[in-house]
Amino acid sequence: MTTIWESPAETLGEHIERLTAIESEADAVQIWQPMLIPGLLQSYSYAAAAIHALGPALPLDVVGERADRRRRRIDNVGQAGARRIAVVVDEAALHRPVGGYAALVGQLEHLLALEALQPSLTVRVLPQDSEAHPGLVGAFTLYQAAGQRAVFTEALADTTISTRPEDLAAYSGAWDRLLSLALPDRESVELIDSTRETLCRRLKTAR
Repeated sequence: MTTIWESPAETLGEHIERLTAIESEADAVQIWQPMLIPGLLQSYSYAAAAIHALGPALPLDVVGERADRRRRRIDNVGQAGARRIAVVVDEAALHRPVGGYAALVGQLEHLLALEALQPSLTVRVLPQDSEAHPGLVGAFTLYQAAGQRAVFTEALADTTISTRPEDLAAYSGAWDRLLSLALPDRESVELIDSTRETLCRRLKTAR
């Protein structure tokens, strides 16, 4: 019988439902994001700004609804037992003022709070001076549950969920390389916090 991990999705709604189901079933989630704080870890204000930037024609009420749903994803994912969520984010994303610098400060505070309160979550930062790596091709998320695996990739016009062995091998190798280049857990948290403090000083000076 075809499972949610294997079934095709013909419409955007079906695709989102399939991804949500995979995310809820997965006991290991590995996220690489070079441009933004990952959606799973976004605050409401940051998420609304990101969604609006990628879909400027969306009605504001739809943007708000999607932002709220995105903000609550971490709670839904965290309900399922001993799930492990590992994130590697490029250092540049810590400085990109999505929604403005006040929203970015709130996002970094939200990120630090999640990392402190979610024992199964680890956030690591890839330094800006890192050498070339496979993650330069774009963001991706790997999911794993009970021997089933999938990789999710997203572009401006479409998204892809693949269970092909060759795709999984390529992205798993890319993930291992990113982990080898990223800062350790504690140094990553310290960098996020120091970036937040620098931005807070900038905001105070601008007033």
